[in-house]
Amino acid sequence: MNKKIVIIFLLVALLSIGLVALNLYEQRIPMDPSDVGNLAGNLQNGGLFFEMDGKVYFSNSQEDNCLYSMNLDESKPKRLTTMGVKYISGANNHLYFYMDSTHKSGKVTGLGAASNQFGIYRCNTKGRDQTCLVRDFCGEMQLCGEYIYYQIKTDGTLNKMRVDKKDKQKVADELISPLCYDNNVIYYTGVSKDHAIHSLGVNGNNANAVVQSGHCFFPVVMDGYLYYLNGDSNYSLWRTNLYSGVQELVVSDRIDSFTMDHEHIYYAFSNSDNPSLRRCDLDGRNIYVLYDGIVNSINLTSRYVYFKVFGDEKTTYHMPLDGSRAPSVFVVGG
Repeated sequence: MNKKIVIIFLLVALLSIGLVALNLYEQRIPMDPSDVGNLAGNLQNGGLFFEMDGKVYFSNSQEDNCLYSMNLDESKPKRLTTMGVKYISGANNHLYFYMDSTHKSGKVTGLGAASNQFGIYRCNTKGRDQTCLVRDFCGEMQLCGEYIYYQIKTDGTLNKMRVDKKDKQKVADELISPLCYDNNVIYYTGVSKDHAIHSLGVNGNNANAVVQSGHCFFPVVMDGYLYYLNGDSNYSLWRTNLYSGVQELVVSDRIDSFTMDHEHIYYAFSNSDNPSLRRCDLDGRNIYVLYDGIVNSINLTSRYVYFKVFGDEKTTYHMPLDGSRAPSVFVVGG
């Protein structure tokens, strides 16, 4: 074998090794213990909108709840899945969500239209490399560090799985909600023994410690406070200081659901005479009525609040957070 052939052989071998290494690197799923998914309040409302790295990923109610992406100003929408999604979260250029073929785009034909798919899925932010992580009828889910915590409805348990589809474990024999996650702790409402808010450390510490006694629901941690609906006080909104333990009333209105960011709380006021979407400061001051009607599915991005009206799952409304426009129908691409 002459020298020229040897050199060519070595170059081809090196190129092949490089391509294999590149492929393995691209297939590697990045993870970090500090990763956190969607806002707890958004997830409490179905997790239909999720903002990450200058993009919004959302369940498009105009097209059977398929996963879409768009810019923060709602421009350049793009469909990423052909089936309905909810509980959208993500980190490190990857998305995690529950997908169900009972909601499927009418634009899909052929084998895709006949397939039956459901479970927890992962894909990159372009919608590529869609991978089923859990094939089961799952409920609420949240990204907590390197793991996805998720409910399995068929056996009523809470489970966890690393984002690379490894190390699956059962966490609890109850249908515990993992949606409220902060600083390595999941805050959840008790299921079978009580309805107090408990803490569950993802590292195994502080399991089942009671944080707030009573009948408390929909916990959300924000800026050192635990916010929740107080069932013992007509489902008004309360908060508990996680450092001092001091409990205080935030809003006396009866509330169906709420979400929040670092500036405001957006909530569905439950009243037979004048139900409405309302906004207030984090301490309950400056209450404003944003929309008259029975609303649900309240989700936030850094620029908009999105919501639906009772009885109409096909229409989503939106309003700029700065109040520059009144609520209107959110038309994808409109």
